Amino acid sequence: MRQGTTRLVAMLAGGLAVGSTLLAVAATPEQIIAERRANYKHMGENFKAMKAAIDAGAPVQPLAPKAAEIVAWAQRIPTMFPPGTETGGGTHAKPAIWTKRAGFEKDAATLQEEARKLEQAAQSGDKAAFAVQWKATAHACGNCHETYRYKLS
Repeated sequence: MRQGTTRLVAMLAGGLAVGSTLLAVAATPEQIIAERRANYKHMGENFKAMKAAIDAGAPVQPLAPKAAEIVAWAQRIPTMFPPGTETGGGTHAKPAIWTKRAGFEKDAATLQEEARKLEQAAQSGDKAAFAVQWKATAHACGNCHETYRYKLS
């Protein structure tokens, strides 16, 4: 590739990254809350599908993409709670997310780490290891609920 073309591609890629960032910044608090609620719901669906497969003794390799989605979401979790999204939009977030931010980010990182292990267990096809790691990942997920999420009634 010629140097001019390489520079143009780099500029376009940089422009797309800036544009994506600007779009994210332009999202309203309600949009951010709706997105995070949808992602949490999807993660819950993934956990339920995994549990059903474990209970049925089904192969676990097909569950690797679901575990990968949990990894990706766990990585995004801290970015989905910017100032201004504390209330409204049906959020169940507790103030501790913003007042105990370091702990919240640590717990999100723990979820990501456990979900990575879950993905690896799924990829290995080892049903027993997957079941054990599913529990560990679900526990990491549930830990956040105690401190950072109001219980649903």
